[in-house]
Amino acid sequence: MIDLPQVFVSKGLASIFTGFGIGFTLGIFVRNLFVRSSVIAIVDTMDSSCTSNATGGDEEYKMVMVIRNDLKMGKGKACAQCSHAAVLAYKQARKSTNLMKKWSECGQRKVVLKVDSEKELLDVMHNARKNGLISVLIQDAGRTQIESGTRTAIAIGPAKGSLIDQVTGHLKLY
Repeated sequence: MIDLPQVFVSKGLASIFTGFGIGFTLGIFVRNLFVRSSVIAIVDTMDSSCTSNATGGDEEYKMVMVIRNDLKMGKGKACAQCSHAAVLAYKQARKSTNLMKKWSECGQRKVVLKVDSEKELLDVMHNARKNGLISVLIQDAGRTQIESGTRTAIAIGPAKGSLIDQVTGHLKLY
């Protein structure tokens, strides 16, 4: 008689663990279905509401990061410098809710371009400021690959794409 309840207990525990495993797996599957469909919906909304056209539709808004190619930074270092620039430009842009709304509706587009010297980087920044665009300059802290104080990157915008292109249209993609 002692063996009979132990069989029921072990089968009961096995059933509980099996049920938990199936429920957990189904939960992940269902959650992934909803996450993917919401991302697709956001992408579809961006594509339809933010294109420049001849009939006067909304113009595209974007942010551009410009990185110095002459420093030969590793890709991770260059990405970090662009990220610093993007965050600082975003902080400045937050003051204009209309600008942030339009940029968000355009999918918060970001483009990374390159220059071949510090002088060229500073010239681009000067032209951006002269045209009234948000612009920030990043100087490295000197903890890894680059000497402290080295000017590594700038961010311009977010702003209308046509305005940014007046300043950066001649630059190549990074």
